[in-house]
Amino acid sequence: MSRDDGTINMVIAALGGEGGGVLTNWLITAAERSGWWCQSTSLAGVAQRTGATIYYLEFMPRLNGMSPPVMSLFPAQGDIDIAVASEIAEAGRMISRGFISPDKSVLIASDHRVFGITEKSATGDGSVDRDLILEMGERYGRAFIHFDMSEIVQRHGTVISAALLGAIAGSGALPFEQSYFRDLLASGGSAEANLAAFDESFRRAQSGGVGEYVPPEIKAFSLPEASNALGERWLPRIADLPAALQEMAYHSVNRLIDYQDEAYAEEWLSRVSALMDRDLDRESYSLAQEAGRHLALWMAFEDIPRVAQLKVRPDRESMIRSEVKAAAGQPVAVAEFFHPRIEEVAALLPVSWGSALLRSQTAKRWLSRLLGPRTLRTDRVSMQVLLRGLASVRRFRRSTFGYAHERKMIDRWYDAVLSADGQDMAMAIAALGGMVKGYGETRYRTTSRLMQILDYLEHSCGSDPSTIASLHLAAMEPDSDFEPGEVVPSNLEPA
Repeated sequence: MSRDDGTINMVIAALGGEGGGVLTNWLITAAERSGWWCQSTSLAGVAQRTGATIYYLEFMPRLNGMSPPVMSLFPAQGDIDIAVASEIAEAGRMISRGFISPDKSVLIASDHRVFGITEKSATGDGSVDRDLILEMGERYGRAFIHFDMSEIVQRHGTVISAALLGAIAGSGALPFEQSYFRDLLASGGSAEANLAAFDESFRRAQSGGVGEYVPPEIKAFSLPEASNALGERWLPRIADLPAALQEMAYHSVNRLIDYQDEAYAEEWLSRVSALMDRDLDRESYSLAQEAGRHLALWMAFEDIPRVAQLKVRPDRESMIRSEVKAAAGQPVAVAEFFHPRIEEVAALLPVSWGSALLRSQTAKRWLSRLLGPRTLRTDRVSMQVLLRGLASVRRFRRSTFGYAHERKMIDRWYDAVLSADGQDMAMAIAALGGMVKGYGETRYRTTSRLMQILDYLEHSCGSDPSTIASLHLAAMEPDSDFEPGEVVPSNLEPA
């Protein structure tokens, strides 16, 4: 697939820690051994899925007596022969940037998903449509080779760069012998795993390389057998609920007991019982299901004790070691970003003290000098002791200012669900519970907007489910005009 100017242009998008730079070096070495020139450059992104690093390579055959050519350092729209993406959303970004052309571009991608920061932080469903990207790849690529390379490398215990190299080699998009690629992987501590991933990916790409996406099988939920005294107390009670609610109730009770105690879960269950009595859907109990799950999540709101509790869990170290692929016995340092705010400190205090702190400008100025963004080494004993102390404060949570504040908002929303006029209206208000997201400023924004919608409901005369849905949609837009202090969006005024 040599071009009129004699070059083959390739662009690679890889996430932090996936070995994009290593893959680039492999390709350069393969080109040199094959008698080709190769020039490369990279534009660094932000590691760990807030952005990808873009690598650009140009290949040109060496001719006798030819001086080293001067090639481009940047990819150009409509001028890419081979595009490689380590994750399917990155393939979509290549298409949107105009790098993929139906007459010349071979698109090679792993079609698994790694959710980006913008997707995770979206107040609504901010996830990229995977099926749409696959459709676009088939439409805009001269050839589109895609399959789940992440599954391959996880099975073989290596990183995705080895599978990407196998897919590039198997596609035939580069005129280099397979042996040149394999020889690159034949040395080093991970040689066996790299070669196994390379060979499997090579075969998949050579045979057409279109993976058929099979959604994971969803098994019907069944309550487990009781294995301790806690299970013996709670599982029979959950089993007495309608079958449609048992899975939601099982996970909710577990979360709330872990978060606070059994009395807290008891309170949630009594509220769900009231929702069941109010629910007109006696088959799937849609209202109790919708409101019950949002209620459990809201009752387990993330305050400082909860964050500390999650960070000192015994299985957290093994999870981190698994994510960074640390070998057994290999030291791992954990540095975490914290940004404590005055509001979080006030939330830990008794109600009167917390309220007084937020009213006092002097106290806030003094305290702001001690707070602010910082990075802490949570793998150290001193920090573990501090975090365990903060986690233990949860036993006093019910007497804190933060709990009283959250409880007031929860009660207001819950009462609005129970007092709604009709099932559809109750469902629309229950769905508003899904607005409550995040921590810190995000939490303040989402709960404030929910309270504004409830203000609107209390002052309006003709509210209906479609109006609530419109308000819900407007409030979920982070850059909308739906700001704290407004009663409703400008296009919706109280009757």
